[in-house]
Amino acid sequence: MAGTNNKRIEESATTALKTALLRCRYIDSYIDSNDKTPSWDGTIFVYKNHKQKKSDLLGRVPIQVKGTGNRIISEQASFACNVVDLNNYYNDGGCVFFLISVDPASGWYKIFYVSLLTFDLAGILKSAGNQGSYTIKLNTFPENDENEMANIFMNFVQNKPKQMSFIGKDTLSIEALEKSGTKIESLFFETTGVGINKDKIESFITTHDFYLYAKTNGLDINIPVDRVSNAIVSRIINGSVSINGNEHYSSYSVIYKKGKPSFQIGEGLLFIPPDKDNNATVKFKPAGTLSALIKDTTFFIGIINNKEMSLNGVRIQLKNLSIDDIESYQSRLAYFKDVKKMLDMLGVTEELQCGNLSTTDEINLRNFVRAVLYGKKMGFPKMDTPVIYGPFKISNLIIQIWATRQDDGYYILDSFFNNHPIVMFASEDMENKYPIPASHYLLMQQDAFEHSSNMDYEKIYDGLTNIEYSPQMTEHAVLLLLEMLKGYDAQAEKDATLLELVKKVCKWIEDTDPCAEPDIVLLNKLQIAKRQRKLTLDELLLLKELIKPNKPADIRCGAYLLLDDSTNAQICYEEMDEDLKTVFITYPICSFGHFV
Repeated sequence: MAGTNNKRIEESATTALKTALLRCRYIDSYIDSNDKTPSWDGTIFVYKNHKQKKSDLLGRVPIQVKGTGNRIISEQASFACNVVDLNNYYNDGGCVFFLISVDPASGWYKIFYVSLLTFDLAGILKSAGNQGSYTIKLNTFPENDENEMANIFMNFVQNKPKQMSFIGKDTLSIEALEKSGTKIESLFFETTGVGINKDKIESFITTHDFYLYAKTNGLDINIPVDRVSNAIVSRIINGSVSINGNEHYSSYSVIYKKGKPSFQIGEGLLFIPPDKDNNATVKFKPAGTLSALIKDTTFFIGIINNKEMSLNGVRIQLKNLSIDDIESYQSRLAYFKDVKKMLDMLGVTEELQCGNLSTTDEINLRNFVRAVLYGKKMGFPKMDTPVIYGPFKISNLIIQIWATRQDDGYYILDSFFNNHPIVMFASEDMENKYPIPASHYLLMQQDAFEHSSNMDYEKIYDGLTNIEYSPQMTEHAVLLLLEMLKGYDAQAEKDATLLELVKKVCKWIEDTDPCAEPDIVLLNKLQIAKRQRKLTLDELLLLKELIKPNKPADIRCGAYLLLDDSTNAQICYEEMDEDLKTVFITYPICSFGHFV
């Protein structure tokens, strides 16, 4: 009795599938419910058009058909497939697998399918390992949509020859290819569809699976690297976004997700077109830089107040848009503008990234606004020094500050790059100590030059050169010059204007300080030049003068480093005493070599 039931189920399943496939004029199917061919139950021939001429044949698709008497009403189904069959499909280049849920007595049925190509089957067989079966997932077959049915088989025929050359070979992901040293020139995909025009391409791509291929350097074949589902497609539109004729943006993006378009405006605004009930949606999630946030918030408040906007000249009514807390957005906009003014007053030129501000960042921003913009004093816990100076980090910003302690223990906050007169004293063993005017820029160290969001090179130069000359001042200026060079060498992206500042400072020391050692000045000038370009013949000849035996070991060592002569640089380095070695190795000129 069980055998008879199984036979009825298989025949009912085959009949249901044949009936469905007859609705698609792009294919011709040959299916036998009693087919004894191992692993396969038939073939589907795919044509370019309805005429089904031999000359229009695109290819053939092997299929496997399984029937089940279990009524499956969900949109997806699963089936424990024999690994031997899966391996046969793999060696043949793939197949389309059908599972048909049927009730022979009532005639009810539902068809499920999955397209399995070489790339898919390689992953399945790897996951199956030594198991005898593997459960595959199937989706509902679009039996009432001729174009969708045609697309399934056309894409199978299109991708099968691209993947067959990889039968028996390992399939690699993009990451694995890169780790192996393979250079990927480009990634691409191709898809075939019936009834698709230019306006429907994005909707089609985001509702259909496709295979991603890598074009690699030196190979004539394209490597399958992924099967993409639920793709998201974005396209930039160069068109005005305006309110009442006032343009806020000159472009926007159309984003397709699961076949439906939405519009990305600015950094944090997403406009979803009206649904069947004519309800449009505007979602606002603060993102991007502070400037973008101010711009987006201004626009968002504008569309709330005006209940409309225009995209590329098309007026869009937003009558059903309702925001209860408009006052909070207005308050936040005022605060964002205050933050911008505060950063401007501190000389910050780098954009504040607002997407992931921490609680500490938020607190610091509010304290800085109160202190800088509104003149309020602020506290620095556990600090009691007369002056606090140096870097202060807020989100991605590193702001150089100068805070002066008041009688009540709180501080007045200012930019480090404003005027802050300081003095220094001669060494204690001198009989008459007296204050020597100095620039507070002498306090700067390497990390400040590596990255400061409010860096001001002009103020540094003016602050140094406007101080009355003293040997102590220029001596410390030389040390500052070296800190600048170390900061430059540590920069991820080299700032050429910093080297120009170093060059100007070096020239100022040379012109101002009668005690400046000519050999040290020359080495500094040439190590600056070497960071900018190749040294000239005249400059190389000057270095040759510095390697003469009568020159001190550290001068000769520096010259050999600039001449790219590491062997003789090492010899000179060994001549130095231990104290000098310890100091010399910290000099930025050592970036041109290394010592053992």
